[in-house]
Amino acid sequence: MKKILYLLPLMILVLTGCAIAIKTTKSVDGGVFKTEDAGDHWQQTAAIYRVGEVAKNFGTVDVSAMIMDPTDRQAIYVGTETDGLFYSYNGGNGWQQSLATSGKINAIAIDHADRCVVYTAIGNRVYKTADCSRHWDYQLIETRDNPNNQITTIAVDPNNSRLIYTGTSGKGLFVSEDAAFSWHVVDYFDDRIVKILISPKNSNIIYVVTASKGTYKSTDQGKTWHNLFTAEKFKNSGDIFVYRDLVIDPTTDDGLLYASDYGLIRSTDGGASWQELKLLTPPKTSQIYSIGINPKNGQEIFYGVAKTLYRSQDNGKNWITRSIPTARAPKFMLLDYQNPKILYLGVKSTAK
Repeated sequence: MKKILYLLPLMILVLTGCAIAIKTTKSVDGGVFKTEDAGDHWQQTAAIYRVGEVAKNFGTVDVSAMIMDPTDRQAIYVGTETDGLFYSYNGGNGWQQSLATSGKINAIAIDHADRCVVYTAIGNRVYKTADCSRHWDYQLIETRDNPNNQITTIAVDPNNSRLIYTGTSGKGLFVSEDAAFSWHVVDYFDDRIVKILISPKNSNIIYVVTASKGTYKSTDQGKTWHNLFTAEKFKNSGDIFVYRDLVIDPTTDDGLLYASDYGLIRSTDGGASWQELKLLTPPKTSQIYSIGINPKNGQEIFYGVAKTLYRSQDNGKNWITRSIPTARAPKFMLLDYQNPKILYLGVKSTAK
């Protein structure tokens, strides 16, 4: 029997103030970096809109989550380790802050049908706004026997915005069928869940990524699962289970690009078969932190390591490198889906 977990509304956070002025301060190497020429040149984009003359930015913070609105490429949300949520509606030229004192933002998800509905995960709570981050309700979920369990990832069904999925450090996958009012258990996995991906072309297809036990796929909205990585399929590549990043290939019906300690592999058939990409960085010599695919040209792919962005225009046969102007790791990569020369990197100290 599925255990029904009802959310416990605890409070409403009210955020006030309007943005009328912007100034910048001395640049540091945290926050978000942006390129408009596929990595040839970079600029830090972390200036916060303020009332009055006081200048402020979030260029010192570590990024913990990052997402682009699937219906508005100018809208970007950035979660941080210590300073809450920052959001921009103009492609990072100016930012506003929300949930400033609520703790680390573990994950962010956006309703595909209503861009003002945003979900974040903080600790074991799901926060929801229905008015573009002005007011938030936060609600308790998944405490079980361990109060240290964290909600690690959130995903909204792109075709049914009432379906919300969360994954936890306690290995549980949960779903809400009423836009985050009540929840029930879908399944438990062998390791902490670090990412949930739902196919934008067929939302029956769901991927659940664990930290070190593989990636699981369902084609029936979570009723059944199978692991894409098995010991039989990857006999001599045990490091493939150590997850670094996974993205859906927007240029194919069910394509994936996956980064692990083993390297970079790609599938065009939903994980049934994989192609290993030859990298300039041999396995275990440089950790891959983030990856991306040009949504208009699937042959162009990117991966980020410490201080360097790698770009290939022929599906990994040849690579060019570009320096990243920060000593922090490029943990999150976003490609503008209308102009893929525009990339955003959210960076984080490697010690964290």
